[in-house]
Amino acid sequence: MISVLRWFYEKRLRAIQHDQDSPLAYLRQMLRVSPPHFFTFIKIMPLARFRRALPPEAYHLVRIVTARHEHGGTCLPMEIRLAQRAGVRLPLLHAVLGESPCTLPPELAEVYFFAETVARGSGEEDHWREAIMRRYGEVGIIELAQAISITRLFSTVMHVMGCAAPGASHHRQDGAPDC
Repeated sequence: MISVLRWFYEKRLRAIQHDQDSPLAYLRQMLRVSPPHFFTFIKIMPLARFRRALPPEAYHLVRIVTARHEHGGTCLPMEIRLAQRAGVRLPLLHAVLGESPCTLPPELAEVYFFAETVARGSGEEDHWREAIMRRYGEVGIIELAQAISITRLFSTVMHVMGCAAPGASHHRQDGAPDC
């Protein structure tokens, strides 16, 4: 039974990787080495897409800022693609990637500065948290917390498994990047 599930999920992961142009070698490795760990891990996947209070721009902006701070690697391009698919406009992405928060609309600049202070661990989040609370309410803060946490989780798992270290280059036998 495990071999059938492994085959099915391997096929599904490859399709998702192709469709989303997102490296999923870490998930395939998990599935290959320990199906119980894989099946436990994928239970969190809905959290990676859950958003109700925040507009897509704020949600994806915080994930991009977090991915950039974590170590870039594989997660940053993946977060950019997800933002583009969600309809985040290119000028906003350029402002975030160019670290030009002052060119963002005020509501997004607040989210940017909040994400930056959280990522740096500066302890200066209170001012930005209050601004976000006024704009999006407690649910918005919860969604930002989840977006930051899930981005860090994926980044950490990939890094620990050797698939996302800065400048890391993992290749399959055919020479194509695997992670």
